[in-house]
Amino acid sequence: MALARAALALFLIGLPATAFAAGGEGGDEDTAPSSRLAIVMNLYAGGLGLGKVDLDATIRGNQYHAVSNLETSGIVNAFWQARIQATSTGKIVGNKLQPALYDSYTTKKDSKQQVSLTYEPDGAIRIYAVPTYTLNNHPITPEQQRDTYDPVSAILYVASGIGGDAKNPCDIVAPVFDGRRRYNIEIKKEKDTTVDMDNGLYKGPAVQCTARYNQIAGFSQKVLDTNATFPVLHAWIATFPSASGHPFVVPLRVWTNTPYGVIAAVTSSLKIDGVDKKTGG
Repeated sequence: MALARAALALFLIGLPATAFAAGGEGGDEDTAPSSRLAIVMNLYAGGLGLGKVDLDATIRGNQYHAVSNLETSGIVNAFWQARIQATSTGKIVGNKLQPALYDSYTTKKDSKQQVSLTYEPDGAIRIYAVPTYTLNNHPITPEQQRDTYDPVSAILYVASGIGGDAKNPCDIVAPVFDGRRRYNIEIKKEKDTTVDMDNGLYKGPAVQCTARYNQIAGFSQKVLDTNATFPVLHAWIATFPSASGHPFVVPLRVWTNTPYGVIAAVTSSLKIDGVDKKTGG
């Protein structure tokens, strides 16, 4: 059970940035400055592959568009095999994102689920799901849904650097509503550090952070009571300049210690504005 919870935490957070994959084109402002972040993270348990998550996001002017994919593999498939494809579009308002539309498609061993969230001008969120489901058993109030991000926008909120402190990119909370669950991704600074990645992707200064998955609503009381014991994740975070003017905040490695060993997510590919960082660009 501990292994399952730790692996789930990595898929939900490790990530802080989070969940990502092919081609983003954002907004109608073709003449506005634009920037693009493409990242792939591979997940491991004791050196064995668990799957991968990737993001391709474009910011053009005050518009954003992000595409993400997540696919499990290896040992994690024994308890949670899934493929998730998701997209999100919206705009930047001050130091926050304002989602407009989120679409996700989840395929598991024996089921499929489509969920779309449409964000109304008055702040309400309209849910469309196939198959349909109800929130009656574990309700989430309209107030709890308001001013939240879909999962992909939450990842971009952290990774874009828009909502963080330039001096401390780890000081950030992303409130998330995915159509069924309400939770926070809470990131705090541990210390400054220097990183030399084994795969050669990055060598230089970084910040070590903690990330927590704080369940708020849409869960059973039994699940909510486990918040205090949910695995704490650690992450190496580095910042990279971008054409948009906001430095991208990139997770290089995310890990947690379990009785079964270390579970980790490691960035294996990183491109910013088309430049492959592994080649020293």
